[in-house]
Amino acid sequence: MSRIATGPARAYRSQLRAQQAEQTGARILDATVRVMAGGIASVSIPAVACEAGVSVPTIYRHFRTKRDLLAAVYPHLVRRAGLDELVPPRTMGELRDGVRAYFDHLDSFDDLARAAMASPASDDTRRISIPDRLAMARQLADSIVPRLSEVERDRIARLLVILISSSAVRLWRDHFGSTVDEAADDIDWVLRAAIAAAGSRSGR
Repeated sequence: MSRIATGPARAYRSQLRAQQAEQTGARILDATVRVMAGGIASVSIPAVACEAGVSVPTIYRHFRTKRDLLAAVYPHLVRRAGLDELVPPRTMGELRDGVRAYFDHLDSFDDLARAAMASPASDDTRRISIPDRLAMARQLADSIVPRLSEVERDRIARLLVILISSSAVRLWRDHFGSTVDEAADDIDWVLRAAIAAAGSRSGR
């Protein structure tokens, strides 16, 4: 007699399959970071598959295109560093503490992640992730300065993306020798000056 599968059993298998798929996806992304950290100019799917110990078709089952794979790298690193758990600042008064917390979490990137983000291959990842990062920066700008025009809001958003990028953190820390507090103070000062300038332009 054949055994009839029950709903809960199917649900369990489905959850297990989803968990395995998530683990494989993370393994592929970790392998992509390792490939990028090798200093190559461009990431290849076969190189990632070899590093992850999976087949090329497995990569494409999780990421439909190479662009999709590269687009997932930055969010993956953000999750690994706990940056997705930070509460975005809602006012200018909260901005400095928000920047400080962000920089503290960026410091939790391991050496491999830092090497990957400093590699030539990371340029593709940055270009692909910029629209999403700009969208988040616009939301932040709307929150801290709600009355800006769309043009000025977009300028502030672009400035935010530049000032809180991992490249900017490296400049403050490695080249200027700044502490996290000093960097947060500088960013707070620059943004307040930019917002004041935007307000004066709007008032003309």
